[in-house]
Amino acid sequence: MAHVFKVHVMLSWGEQRDYLVANDVEPGLEHRLATRKNWQEVMRGALINVPVAPYLPSGEPLPPIATARVDDVVAIAAEDAPVDLQRTRSQFIMADIWQHQSSTANYNYLHHDYDAESQKQIRADIDHWCTGADTAAISAVTKDRILTQEKKLKKELAKRVD
Repeated sequence: MAHVFKVHVMLSWGEQRDYLVANDVEPGLEHRLATRKNWQEVMRGALINVPVAPYLPSGEPLPPIATARVDDVVAIAAEDAPVDLQRTRSQFIMADIWQHQSSTANYNYLHHDYDAESQKQIRADIDHWCTGADTAAISAVTKDRILTQEKKLKKELAKRVD
């Protein structure tokens, strides 16, 4: 039976969300599920990049990206997958790795090619998870970007109805 994998994450500003794991990460989790008793260990405590606003039908701009901590992961039969959940991005670092390397090393892997504002949020998130640093100032900018993206989505959806 094919599965999808749902992660429950914590954002640095305290918000909790659920996501489906990125499509290209699923085969590895499927293999772990089939071959290991503690298959979830690869994801629990991991840092993972997630979109924190909706994608737009137009495709531009991409939503803001943040780095969340995975609190739990569950396997769900593919046919029972929730249709309303966004997918994580593919970049994640297992807890056993990120907890033993510097914020800079973690950032160098997770910042990817995202826009400058998302890279600032990712840097702040990683510093938060590694050292407990406050993310309030950067997260305020990201929250404004989330609201802007949600307004753009409403506008684009309204145009499609006209």
